[in-house]
Amino acid sequence: MSYPTSPPLMPPPGWYPDPESAWTWRWWDGARWTDLRAPQTLPPERNPYSFSAWFEQAVEASKRVIVRVGLVVLAIWGVVAALVGVFALSVFNSGKGRELRDLIQFDRIVDGSTTTVELTDAEWERAGELLGDIARAAAPWMVVLFVVLIVASTWATALAARVAERVRSDTVDAVSRSDDAADAMRRVPAVVGALFAFSLIGLGVMTSTLLPLFVAIAADAGGGAIAVTGIFGFVAALVVGSLVFVRLSLAVVLASLGGWGLGLRRSWQLTEGHFWGVLGRLLVAALIAGAASFPLSVLNSFGLRLGVTTWVVSFLVFQAIGNVVTTVVNAPAQVVIVRQLTARQGLGRLA
Repeated sequence: MSYPTSPPLMPPPGWYPDPESAWTWRWWDGARWTDLRAPQTLPPERNPYSFSAWFEQAVEASKRVIVRVGLVVLAIWGVVAALVGVFALSVFNSGKGRELRDLIQFDRIVDGSTTTVELTDAEWERAGELLGDIARAAAPWMVVLFVVLIVASTWATALAARVAERVRSDTVDAVSRSDDAADAMRRVPAVVGALFAFSLIGLGVMTSTLLPLFVAIAADAGGGAIAVTGIFGFVAALVVGSLVFVRLSLAVVLASLGGWGLGLRRSWQLTEGHFWGVLGRLLVAALIAGAASFPLSVLNSFGLRLGVTTWVVSFLVFQAIGNVVTTVVNAPAQVVIVRQLTARQGLGRLA
């Protein structure tokens, strides 16, 4: 007795080695060989200066930085958060701080039980006095905390950048974590200098481009003239500010790596002719860091319902974690940009 059998399965359509010619691809249409042939060659190498190459290397560098010094960076930001938390809670719970909170119903605003506050003139005057007294008493400590914040931020950036720089040569483990931390700390003055120089240049650009608007307002030039001047000033600030930002954006990382002073001139040289390529990479890195940090801000909103102390603590914890994410994403991404631009000099624009 015989049974019907199904026909043998055929390979799906595609290119396969030609059974009649060596080193040749031949197109199989799913049922038979066609006359379409192509020589077998090695697959094309990926452009090492392409966006995809940058993305892959940046992800790998970020992973290695997290594994190598992630806990160190977290500890740095954790200490900052703890110091800021102690300071903030001390101010909030001081005698004048508590009086001001009660006067303006701060706790009720935070927990959402009220959205409006009505004060008499005397109460507003008292609130102003309390705020002034608190600000004067807290000013020295705020300066100290600002310095600590700048040092911690630049130290963490330098640490992440120096580790990321060694990923390409696979020498991440060649230096101990303590030596990495010490080397990064030695770069802090240069990184702080680069950060402040970058900020001052940006402030100067914004001021100069908006200066005509300030002059028009001071001269009482009229609503139409002020509006036109404001529009042109805003466009000029956006265009010139974006150009300067991109051209100098690598200065902090270059200062972290060492060998280029504050890194401003070197950043300007490397980014020449690569505005859009660098801008695109910086935006992608910033978006990734922002997307990774966004859930933290959502979680922090729940702390508002649990009182001022809980809200302050949760805010600082989530802010510290967000700063860690930003550091381990942006610093390696910029190191890879520097590497691509350095290798690409004289060979054309980034892909």
